[in-house]
Amino acid sequence: MAPGYNADEIRSLILFEPVSKIETIGKGEIRITDDTASMASQEILLEAFKTQDTGLEINSVYTPSETKQQENIRKDIEFLYAQYLNSGRDHDGLSLAVPEYLDQIIEKTGNRYGMAVYCYGFSRTGGNYATQIAKSFGLALLSLGSVYTIPYKDKSNLHVFIIDSEENRMAWSNVCIGPDYNPLKPKHIEKQLKFLFKQFRK
Repeated sequence: MAPGYNADEIRSLILFEPVSKIETIGKGEIRITDDTASMASQEILLEAFKTQDTGLEINSVYTPSETKQQENIRKDIEFLYAQYLNSGRDHDGLSLAVPEYLDQIIEKTGNRYGMAVYCYGFSRTGGNYATQIAKSFGLALLSLGSVYTIPYKDKSNLHVFIIDSEENRMAWSNVCIGPDYNPLKPKHIEKQLKFLFKQFRK
């Protein structure tokens, strides 16, 4: 929570449609963006926000009517995520620059706060996962058991940003790193949301 805010103050807001990038990791550790999985992830996230108790009152989900507007919103949310990655692991995400386009939309809808959601995840193919397990086992044998790591088959990193359009700054930000959480399994997403919003739930 940014200085000057508290959980009771940030209650009512609009939600931008979530943005997801889901990759498939195959032979040779080659990562390929799976557009179908990315779309499915966005739908699962949107449904989760509609049904799960976050402790926040979501006035509406902002759904752009034009493709260009949708692209601009996606770029701005991706920009927030990129800023977070470039700021380092220990960054709290509260000093990120607020994208002007998102800020303007929040104001136009008559809201003070708006929430942006970004999910990055991956899933290993069966062959790739088996290869990684074998490598890990071989390393354990060479190190006489002193080094043994189990590779993640799936991963779901969920980032949430709440923008204050009145002050033109980030009011709140949180991230849930989900090793072995499948971004396409609703139950896994529900667990991540419970972690992310525990500060707001009474």
